[in-house]
Amino acid sequence: MSSGASIHYVLPEYLAARRAAQRRDWRVLALSLTTAAACLIGAGFVLDPINRIRRERQLVLDQDSVRGLPPALELASKLGPVRALAIDVAFIRYERLKEQGKNYEAFQLARILTSLQPRFPGVWAYNSWNMAYNISVAYYAPEARWKWVTNGIRELRDKGLQYNPREITLYKDLAYIYWHKIADFLDDEHLAYKRALAVEMERVLGEPPVMLSAEEEAGLFKKIADAPHDWNAFLQSDPEAAAFVARLSDKDIALSPDRVLLDFVARHLRRQRRLFEVAAEKPEADEQFVKRLAFLTDPAHEGVLNRVLAVIRSRVLREEMRLDPQWMLKLMEEFGPVDWRAAWAHALYWSSYGDMKTEGRFNLNPNDSMNTVRFIFFALRYGETRGRLIFVPNFDKPFDSYIDFRPDTRFIPYTFRAYLKYGEKQFKDDPRFEEGTAGPQYRSGFFNWIEDSIGNLFREGGESNLKLAQEFLDYLREHNRHPNGGIQERYILPLRDFVFGNIKEELMTYKQSDVIVRGFMDSALDKLGGGDVVGFEGDMDAARICYDHYMAEMTSDVKDRRRLQAYELMFAEETLGYFQDTRRHVLMKKWLWDRIDLRLQQMIWDEAQPYLAEWCKRNDPPLDAAKMFPEPPGMEEFRKDEIYQRFRRNPTVEEGERK
Repeated sequence: MSSGASIHYVLPEYLAARRAAQRRDWRVLALSLTTAAACLIGAGFVLDPINRIRRERQLVLDQDSVRGLPPALELASKLGPVRALAIDVAFIRYERLKEQGKNYEAFQLARILTSLQPRFPGVWAYNSWNMAYNISVAYYAPEARWKWVTNGIRELRDKGLQYNPREITLYKDLAYIYWHKIADFLDDEHLAYKRALAVEMERVLGEPPVMLSAEEEAGLFKKIADAPHDWNAFLQSDPEAAAFVARLSDKDIALSPDRVLLDFVARHLRRQRRLFEVAAEKPEADEQFVKRLAFLTDPAHEGVLNRVLAVIRSRVLREEMRLDPQWMLKLMEEFGPVDWRAAWAHALYWSSYGDMKTEGRFNLNPNDSMNTVRFIFFALRYGETRGRLIFVPNFDKPFDSYIDFRPDTRFIPYTFRAYLKYGEKQFKDDPRFEEGTAGPQYRSGFFNWIEDSIGNLFREGGESNLKLAQEFLDYLREHNRHPNGGIQERYILPLRDFVFGNIKEELMTYKQSDVIVRGFMDSALDKLGGGDVVGFEGDMDAARICYDHYMAEMTSDVKDRRRLQAYELMFAEETLGYFQDTRRHVLMKKWLWDRIDLRLQQMIWDEAQPYLAEWCKRNDPPLDAAKMFPEPPGMEEFRKDEIYQRFRRNPTVEEGERK
């Protein structure tokens, strides 16, 4: 080879293929790294939306809902894999204790489980049930029973729902406790629970105003619902309120602007109390009591006192009772004159609130949702049969308070609209749903309620009630037909025949018997006021027959859980309700007052007088209440009568004594 010739090196084929592969690998690696970087950057943008969805669907523990966790719960969340093992062991032990009926041990272990697994609603539900039902009935004294019932309520309301705010099961269980354990009458001490709850709510909200229309009652409560949440900001924006609160703290008044003030107002600023006469009866050394009354009842302070009370009441409802005043107001506007001293009102609140809070939740249990809505209907039906609360509180001994309930047919139209509204909401996509009905699952209860309501409207009487009763009967003819499409024969009957045909069957239950007897009494009072003495006597005879028929079957009710009130007291309560009713003109009340006997006037005078004075003042032109409704003679002596004492309060039950 010559010196000028060049040497050409030919890369072996296998080495060339390797080099080409290496170049491709580097390109793939560079592309992969670029793609991974882009994905990481993109993931950063979607992280917040994903976390928000996880919180909404309760897939993680929402830090906003558990801010300020107890140290034990915060520590339990950091146990890692040991936590899962501890939960398994505790659950096995927990189930064995339940099977063995060891309720106290199960309760203690459930407390540990709620700390280890606060997002598991089943533990909260069982622990609440265990306290309200199993542990409470182990005691005889109503005070001890009520303590455990309220412990069960707080377990769900203050803790379980705090960590599981969109768990429909917990709302359902909470509504059930209020409806079944307190509002119903199956527990031996159900009346004690009703009294204690009513006293507690009256401490917070004060004595209800003289019975107003539903719109007026909602308007008064709106002041609480719209009250500022920030106490300091409120005082800064209202110099008059700030000066008033500062005066409260002076040593001669010494009423702190919290539950202390609310309790004093509830106890002493009442229509039935002659304030300064009561003050005069106290020891002369108690000058502070007199000064407190003088300060709070000063007409110049009325406006600022009401503003301060509204803010305090709103704060107690929100922070201590976990009740949203705005939602309470919405229920009063939608469903009528809800009395928050009654347990059924709280069942209505928690069932409707739970339905609202869980609406649209991912993987919502349809059966729990449907059954939660059922408590809305159950609560409103209680409003219809037991909606007018007659209550004389004993703040020192709440279980000695006087309480009873009267029907309130004002809730019937609201209940009808609620059935249609929630029935469509639950079942509008169900092929069996019929427009204008409550849906397939609520159908039976809905139609049975309509039949009961027809009887209640008819017995109470009045042109508007009878018109609505006939409309309901026409509705049944149209929508509750035989499977072949034919009208049911009993719906063809005239309204009166249809009602009386159902009375004997209805007298089998306590609630309907109470409504029937009171309905006849109410109708009788209307007729007596109008001068129809014969009609009055006929309705009273019917009331007595129904009363005796039901009570004859109650000889085995040794605990008096389902016995009706004494007949004379029932009639006195119905008469009192007549004079409190917003639907009767003051002249109708005057006509009835002149026709009832002296003993009945004496029985109801102390409770009825503030209402009668209010109706006279509202009349156009105003009337002289002292002349229209003079105090019955012999009141001082009659107040010592045993029947009067029974009307005003129930006998004391000593601690540990079973009725």
